[in-house]
Amino acid sequence: MKLVLPDALHARPANLLVRVASEHPATVRVAFGGRVADAKSIIDVLALGAARGDAIDLEVSGDGASDCERALVALVEGNFDADLVPDTGEGAVAGVAVGRARVLDDAAPADDAPITERFARARRELEALVASLPERERALFVPELAILADLEPRVRARVAAGEAIRDAVVAETTLTQTDLFLDARARLLGDVPVAHAGDGTEIVVVARVVAPSLVASLPPSVVGLVSGRGDAPTHGSGGTSHAAILARSRGIPMAFVDDAIVDTIPDGDMVVLDTTVSPARVWVDPSAKLLAEARARCDELARAEGDRRARLAELAARAPVAVRVNVSAASEPIPEGAAGVGLVRTELVFASSRRAPSRVEQGAAYRAITAAGRGAPVTIRLFDAGGDKPVEWLSSSDAELRGVALLFEHPSVLEEQLAAIAEARDAGPARALVPLVAGPDDVRRVRALAPPGLPIGAMIETREAVAEVDAIAAVSDFLSVGTNDLTASILGGPRAGADRGLDPRVLDAVAAIVRAARAHGREVTVCGELAAHPVGGRRLAALGVTALSVAVPAFASVLEGLAVHSTPEGASS
Repeated sequence: MKLVLPDALHARPANLLVRVASEHPATVRVAFGGRVADAKSIIDVLALGAARGDAIDLEVSGDGASDCERALVALVEGNFDADLVPDTGEGAVAGVAVGRARVLDDAAPADDAPITERFARARRELEALVASLPERERALFVPELAILADLEPRVRARVAAGEAIRDAVVAETTLTQTDLFLDARARLLGDVPVAHAGDGTEIVVVARVVAPSLVASLPPSVVGLVSGRGDAPTHGSGGTSHAAILARSRGIPMAFVDDAIVDTIPDGDMVVLDTTVSPARVWVDPSAKLLAEARARCDELARAEGDRRARLAELAARAPVAVRVNVSAASEPIPEGAAGVGLVRTELVFASSRRAPSRVEQGAAYRAITAAGRGAPVTIRLFDAGGDKPVEWLSSSDAELRGVALLFEHPSVLEEQLAAIAEARDAGPARALVPLVAGPDDVRRVRALAPPGLPIGAMIETREAVAEVDAIAAVSDFLSVGTNDLTASILGGPRAGADRGLDPRVLDAVAAIVRAARAHGREVTVCGELAAHPVGGRRLAALGVTALSVAVPAFASVLEGLAVHSTPEGASS
């Protein structure tokens, strides 16, 4: 394809052309003056020496060729408009932000303080921050005090052995599962950046690492966050980012981008951040037209969010049964109107861990989820592994062992988890759920290992447990029903398939569980796929379950279905 250049292929247009070409898997060649350039190489493209008005030949082939060609033609015909080529990254908090870039310097100031003084200072700073925060956010930082206490003897031992303070701190805070360790590192090294309020102009904070303390101390003028990916294994993934949890609770759009992108954003330039799309997009120094469109989009999203919240509140009020959500990550958003968390899949929260997560790491994750529950019950299931759900650090010589039976072979892991769940009660009504209970003795054994006062529930997932449900209910504080496993146990075959859960034999089992629970004054939450089924949810509500717990993306549709069909079972729907 022949294209006439509206501008010379000097540095800026050439860079834009290379960026667009590099976003596609297709092979792209640009020919001019007897030379052929790889369009994904800035050096090759500049070497062509093509001037304004010259005609270049564009050759695109391979996977995605048509999409790539369209994008390149649009760029050239649009006179290399930078609006067409935003930087991209990973959205952590959805939204659109428009503001001036406030680029924070992550260089640590000179600090000659001895290690003992650093830890004392870090504790004072953290305690002051915690005291200044709303109760819901305060709980997110409590684990950091434990992290500092845990780090101090290990860092001091390294320093006593001759290691430099900075090296010792970095070594002990890098290979972790939570960005609270990064926060602790910044405190100890004295390099916690602060985004000052300035003149009230709306700003988008840009930093190599956006630590939780930074988000907690942001002035109201901050409308967006752009973070580098940092050097911790999970930083930037969003999966366990406490910074993202805080940003979400404050309604601040946030994206993670490559560190190289952070380094190219000039302080003071206008920035548009859009994390409502994937990948997230960042425009630096955009056109007036794009700025106006982005501001209009902000207003539109604000109105839509207000309407959404009002609608969810209305649906929740009309639903015949409470609706909770299942979560699998510390940063997973809990929707407004949810009646709590019916199931925290802890083995998925720590799926990337190569070892059993520590009590401190677990406490940080469980507190974050519990705080996000806004005072509603948060049911934290003990690690459910084994069988078709292998976990590297929960193994057994018996390949069939699963659930609580497998945990009993790892008593230290079980006790650490129970202690972490109990500590999360600082942030709200957290409770522990025992997976794959076979009988009342399973619940008794777990309770004997748990801190006093921690509510212990039983998950009923097999025919055998249904047969023992009266005795199980008698020793449990609440019951949950995993209809995926229960359906497979009763009918045989696969665990998946909500339609199979509508079988009368499965519904009869649920009815038996509800009767036993009522006899002992216990509540029952159903958290399998049947709870989100358009017919199954109504059937379960008619059977008298206390709550349904569904995946976060299904929450609104389940509420809608329950509210629309809130007639007695058997009536027209």
